[in-house]
Amino acid sequence: MKAPRKQAKGFTIIELMVALTIAATMMAFAIPAFNDFTTQRQMAANVNSMIGAINFARSEAARLGGTVTVQSADASSAGNEWGEGFCIQVGDPGNCANPLRDFTIEGEVTFNALGGLNGIDSLSFNSRGLMIGGMVGSIQLCGQDTDDDPGRTININAIGRANIVDLTCF
Repeated sequence: MKAPRKQAKGFTIIELMVALTIAATMMAFAIPAFNDFTTQRQMAANVNSMIGAINFARSEAARLGGTVTVQSADASSAGNEWGEGFCIQVGDPGNCANPLRDFTIEGEVTFNALGGLNGIDSLSFNSRGLMIGGMVGSIQLCGQDTDDDPGRTININAIGRANIVDLTCF
């Protein structure tokens, strides 16, 4: 009697090639989606930083009983006044030399002030938490890929309250 022949256990080269092909196809779809997800998270983080800075400056002005300012780090570009980052400092606008907090902008984006804030490089709040000057305007955030990434508009009213609206960038 012959002993039954044992079959080798494992994968054939064809099975391995099919599995690798499927994995490569899935990665081809996953990587662009992940990049888009990362960009959207950066946009959200930048908007949240600005909203947080405005709210913090308002509350600190009321707490300290004096002027607190959100100051642009470099407002030299007319279409990107806030794009280089910003800081919060006690007192009148300055140069972010001794800030309470410092914020950097993530990713390749533009932060453009419009309306009454166009060309303005600082937002100051008085001891009651109200914006000094009562300017009304918005700050628009747009990414590099305007087709895939919706922008955001931060609307700031006369007393300094801010809200966010989605924006289609061009």
